[in-house]
Amino acid sequence: MPDSATQVKVPTPVVAGNAVILTGGYPPGGRPIYAIRPGGSGELTPSALAWSTPNGAPYTGTPLVHQGIVYACTDNGILSAYDAKSGERIYRSRVSEAAAGFSASPVAASGRLYLTSEEGDIFVVKAGRTFELLATNRMGEIAMATPALSGNMLVIRTQGHLFAVGAGN
Repeated sequence: MPDSATQVKVPTPVVAGNAVILTGGYPPGGRPIYAIRPGGSGELTPSALAWSTPNGAPYTGTPLVHQGIVYACTDNGILSAYDAKSGERIYRSRVSEAAAGFSASPVAASGRLYLTSEEGDIFVVKAGRTFELLATNRMGEIAMATPALSGNMLVIRTQGHLFAVGAGN
């Protein structure tokens, strides 16, 4: 086990209502998620913490806040959904038995979450309080980057290509 001076930590704050969600790396004892009330200073006190969970944080990906739910996908493909206000876990589910790694952050559009595996599969999950895998789209090559959204278009960068997938008018 690496000592604390060599651990990788990737703090990726996102705003969820009246809290800032922080995750990161692989600290000893788990991968916590913290929801911190803004406005404080100095050392983090219990009163500044809106909620927390001891594990479930992604290694590199940024959690997604969408319609009052915090979604976090771990590097091994476990997607967890938390109520943004209370921190109560809504569900935890493996995105796919076949996917080995997730480095990209999830994105959301049109009531769907898009999760990109390192193998180049784009998993489409219904946004909401119940896990439902809607589709798996195979890009055919390694994909490490988070997809971008522009209007009705999803832009996906793989190892050798740039794809733009859009909804017809």
